[in-house]
Amino acid sequence: MNKIGKIKFNGKSGHRYYFNIYPLETVFDEGLSGVYVVTRRKEGNSKSGFVHKRLSLGHSDDLHQPIADEDQPFAEQGANCICVYAEKDSDARQKIVDDLVREPQTDTV
Repeated sequence: MNKIGKIKFNGKSGHRYYFNIYPLETVFDEGLSGVYVVTRRKEGNSKSGFVHKRLSLGHSDDLHQPIADEDQPFAEQGANCICVYAEKDSDARQKIVDDLVREPQTDTV
């Protein structure tokens, strides 16, 4: 797995979640469970580095399995990254997803 970097997503609760950033085509080890955010990453201004626009948020018991595109295929939306927060407990993953649902959906690395 070729990690690109890390990104912080802030929840509605004020909690900060630190995700590892990977290219969208990354194949994860079997059995890796966690919360994922599919993003479109682009270069920001010189102060902000890169900007990520959230395209999809969810969680999985096994990130080795492909993540289903929602209404529009990720490629058509310009998706190029998947951000992962490893968490084995399904209830904890759902709480994190619920905490991260918010607007706007643009984050800076």
